[in-house]
Amino acid sequence: MNRFSSAVLIGIVLCTSGNDQSFAAGNGDPNENVASTATPEEAAMQAAAYKARLAARAAADEGFFLGRTGDFRAARKKFSQAIELDPKFSPAYRLRADACLKMSDWAGAIVDLDTLIRLDPNYAEIFNERGFARRQVGDLHGARDDFDRCIKLGTDLPLAYGNRAEVELMLGDNRAAAADLAQAQSLAATMSASPPASSTPSARKIQTHHKTPGLEQATMRKEQRDEILHGKRLPSATNK
Repeated sequence: MNRFSSAVLIGIVLCTSGNDQSFAAGNGDPNENVASTATPEEAAMQAAAYKARLAARAAADEGFFLGRTGDFRAARKKFSQAIELDPKFSPAYRLRADACLKMSDWAGAIVDLDTLIRLDPNYAEIFNERGFARRQVGDLHGARDDFDRCIKLGTDLPLAYGNRAEVELMLGDNRAAAADLAQAQSLAATMSASPPASSTPSARKIQTHHKTPGLEQATMRKEQRDEILHGKRLPSATNK
């Protein structure tokens, strides 16, 4: 089972970074941050930066539509192009990491997720995604640490608890796995019963992005849940 909803439901992340919001949304004013006393050279630099941001956003948009067709390799090239055009356009790193995850390029995803964490160490979902990639390359302790950090940042994402439960099982910590599984199921049930209302389409997309994978991850086969709760270790935790 894919641990993320379509990892290239990527249009929603184009407006997630505060530093990139106006540009990613296409509403930035190239002169809004230019002081009235700016020199011609400074104004030219600001204008060039704005043009680079627009070009990066356009490349990322192309990658998004390629990703929707399932051509993740071509999408990744477009996201790389966006990064070359504007290395400070952080959404492009997130998009490229998502494309890497869809292609099972775990190492490539980890590189971009590392960059995102350096840019914003308080973005809970990035730790969850890096933890998933680390688990795939066998770094179970690193994965568990990332899921811990995701949860400590205050997220109520069932997926993080479900992913951590899986790693805890693989590490032989069945008691902790049972507790995390119960929490994942509780959160998923709450989200399903009363999804938060939103006034904006982008926020509604984000809610959908979270809700489905949480329910999938939290719902394990009954015999697996019974084995966990009765202290029996599963031979391995596998993707469903």
